[in-house]
Amino acid sequence: MGYNLKIIRTSSYVEVWEYEHEIASDYSLPQKEAEKKIDTISFEESTEEEQLNRLKGMAKTRQNAKWTLLRLIDTNFDDKTSFLTLTTKENITNRNEFNKLFDKFITRLNYNVFGLKKRIIKYIAVLERQNRGSWHAHILLFDFPYVPHHKLLKIWKHGAVRINKVDVDSIDNRGRYVVKYFEKGIGQELLDSMGKKSFYASRTIKKLDVTKTKSDADNIFNDQEVIIENEFNAKYYKDGEFKDNKVIYKKYKI
Repeated sequence: MGYNLKIIRTSSYVEVWEYEHEIASDYSLPQKEAEKKIDTISFEESTEEEQLNRLKGMAKTRQNAKWTLLRLIDTNFDDKTSFLTLTTKENITNRNEFNKLFDKFITRLNYNVFGLKKRIIKYIAVLERQNRGSWHAHILLFDFPYVPHHKLLKIWKHGAVRINKVDVDSIDNRGRYVVKYFEKGIGQELLDSMGKKSFYASRTIKKLDVTKTKSDADNIFNDQEVIIENEFNAKYYKDGEFKDNKVIYKKYKI
């Protein structure tokens, strides 16, 4: 089975990628032995060419992470969404150490707000380095009730807390508005912490609605307003080689 349409639906728009040539949905390109070897070598031990290729790959990963975040935010955003920032008094430069503090905070916050040990809290978070080298966290909380600032300080107990409700002038802008605060952290995570997640998301948030199918996009979305349309070339793998695959991208407003 294959597909020529990839469709992603969020709360306010639909994105469609229409491929000229069908893509095999269950095919994964085998990794070359040389590439496997590179994956086991640290960035500092890599050659200049290997470092350049890895940096290019990270730039693409960062861009993909940004778009995934934007779509997840648009899918989960509600009128009780809050933006929370956590910093520490101690200069914690070890990412794993800070990550443990962050994880314990989420557990305590969940229990204090919802009275449950099982996590039902909904969040997306990015870790970011401050100028002093210490890590801090930017967290987007969905469907989150009001919690007094002094209580949040007590739950965090490692330093400062800043929280505010996310208020945007347009539904279309909510993803872009929030993602700009995450971009720096995404880049640092990829460079300083290779192999680590570029962002964290709770299992309780709504997942992206992604469909891969064989059809004609015009037959499905002919009555929808197109707000963005682009055409570009991609690659698909067939008969042992990569071949050009023209892609028409359209974004429809719901």
